[in-house]
Amino acid sequence: MVRFLLLSLFSLSISASQSINKDVIAELNDMIMGDSATQALIVSHNGKILLEEYGEGYNKTDFVTSQSIAKAFYAVLFGVAIEKGLLNELDEPIKNYLPVWKDDERGEITIRNLLEMKSGLYRSESWNEEMFLSSNNLDFALNVELVNKPGELFEYNNVNTALLGPVIEQIFNASPHEVLKKEILEPLEITDYGLWKDHALNDVTFHGIDMAPIDFIKFGQLYAQNGIWNAQQIINKQFLEESIQPISEGPGEFYGMHTSIRKITETKRLLVKEGFNGQYLFVIPEHDLVVVKFTKYLHNRDNGYVISLGPMDYLLWLPFSWLKAIGEAFAGDGEASTEETGDGGINMPATMSVKDKFNCPNTTTDKCPPVQKMQDLVFGLVEAED
Repeated sequence: MVRFLLLSLFSLSISASQSINKDVIAELNDMIMGDSATQALIVSHNGKILLEEYGEGYNKTDFVTSQSIAKAFYAVLFGVAIEKGLLNELDEPIKNYLPVWKDDERGEITIRNLLEMKSGLYRSESWNEEMFLSSNNLDFALNVELVNKPGELFEYNNVNTALLGPVIEQIFNASPHEVLKKEILEPLEITDYGLWKDHALNDVTFHGIDMAPIDFIKFGQLYAQNGIWNAQQIINKQFLEESIQPISEGPGEFYGMHTSIRKITETKRLLVKEGFNGQYLFVIPEHDLVVVKFTKYLHNRDNGYVISLGPMDYLLWLPFSWLKAIGEAFAGDGEASTEETGDGGINMPATMSVKDKFNCPNTTTDKCPPVQKMQDLVFGLVEAED
């Protein structure tokens, strides 16, 4: 029997009728589309698109990239597994799925620990973003040391999501990408997408989903519709509700299972899936509101979806902060490359730099005024009517 930690920190009442504040949606549009780095802004309410804007040179079919928003896509696959009867217990130790850790203390980490970002595995100052620059992301993750007791300390860590990949593969007997396609993308009728692999051809799970902005709206609606799409229960309802409860408290947010809860009142919550360099998916499930905002994407899809660092392979001895700066300089404020990426070329999901406007890593939202303002506007979009 699946054990769910049903938290009752607050009671939510859904208004019988809601309306969109026209002044707020206009201000949100001006703020986000006033930034030259913005590629897309979409607002959906009750399943209807109320606002759909694209930056100069882009249209609705152009891909955006998820960055860390992808983490939520792979996390909900455990809710799919529960719904299908493939998984009974989130508190199952991952040694049951990772034979290499069968006799290792890290094997006692549970699926729940990974989903809640409480694995106890070492986290660098950059949340183990160094893994992105490793040729084999899975090997990197499997070699991270245990430094805290699992289940006790919340720390956002890319390694946790990377380790979900092989667990998903064992549960479904298929690769993480194949499972994502079959269980999420196909039911949502998403047919055009790119899923990134690392240089060793491992399926990447902690970032790397490319598709049209409107398709991220569809994914957000799963949270607003209790995991249901076209009258089909895709994600287990209890799992989904637990995943958006404020289980832990981090800098400027509460955290559930691969979901950030940035604002809470007696009647609504603001769920946030955030990706590096200004990618955002907002959901207010109580009001069936979904908003996406994406930064201009610079990748040429003809180059494929296998990460290649090209000349940077020879610079991996440098400090990570230097490498990150070099990588960002390649993206910079330029346009998408139209050249084929050969064996010596760089191929990665790079976006235009938003500098500090909508991207304030390693800090809280109260120290990042643009992000705080954007969240306030999204949270104020829906007004309850008497």
